[in-house]
Amino acid sequence: MSIKIRMRGKSKGGVAEVKALIKHPMESGVRMNKKTGKPYPAKFIDSVKVSVNGAEAVNAQWSGAVSANPYMAVQVKANAGDEVKLAITDNTGETGEETLKLK
Repeated sequence: MSIKIRMRGKSKGGVAEVKALIKHPMESGVRMNKKTGKPYPAKFIDSVKVSVNGAEAVNAQWSGAVSANPYMAVQVKANAGDEVKLAITDNTGETGEETLKLK
């Protein structure tokens, strides 16, 4: 199963603002299950990469401290018609990827 991503973005004056909503539980591994008394297993996004026309623009490392279903927004140098790609990997190896052509 892949990580679901909804992405939007538009360019103005050579700078694009790219917004993404990521569907992910972001479980830190510290929270306890009240019924069993055992912790929920850790499952969080640890790598977020944004590239413009194949060139890496953002490389971020996240942890379990980020909330569930995170929203992110970044600004990158890009023009209308450029292709922006968001690639995500979590600590269990699950991945997600979305590509957007800027307006």
